[in-house]
Amino acid sequence: MSAIAGAADYFGLRYSAPELFVESGYFAAINIQRDLKPCGPYCWNHRPIANNIESMGLCVHWLDSPFDCESSDHRKHVLDQICTLGTDSILCMVGLEFQLLCRRDEQKMTFTMPWGPDVPTCVPELSFPDLIAGKHFPGTAWFTISPTTVSPQSKRLLNALESAVDFHELIEQPKDSEYYFGPNAWKQWVAKLDSGSYDKHGHWWSSMVWGESRRQAGDYFAAQRISGTDLSVTISEQFISVADLVSRAASKEISDAERADSIRQAQEIDAQLSENLESCRNFLNTDKFN
Repeated sequence: MSAIAGAADYFGLRYSAPELFVESGYFAAINIQRDLKPCGPYCWNHRPIANNIESMGLCVHWLDSPFDCESSDHRKHVLDQICTLGTDSILCMVGLEFQLLCRRDEQKMTFTMPWGPDVPTCVPELSFPDLIAGKHFPGTAWFTISPTTVSPQSKRLLNALESAVDFHELIEQPKDSEYYFGPNAWKQWVAKLDSGSYDKHGHWWSSMVWGESRRQAGDYFAAQRISGTDLSVTISEQFISVADLVSRAASKEISDAERADSIRQAQEIDAQLSENLESCRNFLNTDKFN
């Protein structure tokens, strides 16, 4: 979301953090890796989010990059695509972080440093020879962000609520997948904490990511008054409760049983939230509203 926020600012679109989190649909996503490894927040289908972001005036387009880290020819193909980009779009590299391109010359690219210069997961710059030689993080992918037409706020919110309902209905687990999305993610999270065998850093990081998105949603719906219903007040309170519980679970001062209990309570509230979000979606979909 910081990369999207940076692109929005670059193109003169003034969105608050709560608006970006909610109207993109990101606020309703949750993805957990099987053993709670820290890759969980990254490895899921972002296409619905990209579709919603387009209604916010930002078109996301992935470069032709099938994550082939063994082929120098393919890496040259990626570089050729990058070098043809004009000033009408901004480039983002996806490695161990999402980093926007600051500038490009004839030899190298320089990137934003979302965590500052002292965090090793961020790449300050990447030379063209190193990119072609594969001397960069494996699995690097690239996408561009370009400006497009902004939809009315009511349409953006409706899109986000549609995504929230869809996310909650994703209960089918892909065969052999090590990731769990939506309601299944909450269940897997609780199960691993109950077992006492899980990636401690991954649990903490998942708590930070998914707790932040819920807190931003709480702030959004606290300010969003939907005429004809008081659902926004209830939704805001529920999101804040979930955020508080997930943040508590991240504490290193409590036991695994207490962590599991916090996530279990958050899961129960999330189930209620999904019903309220669907009701809100249905209300916005009425002819009276439109």
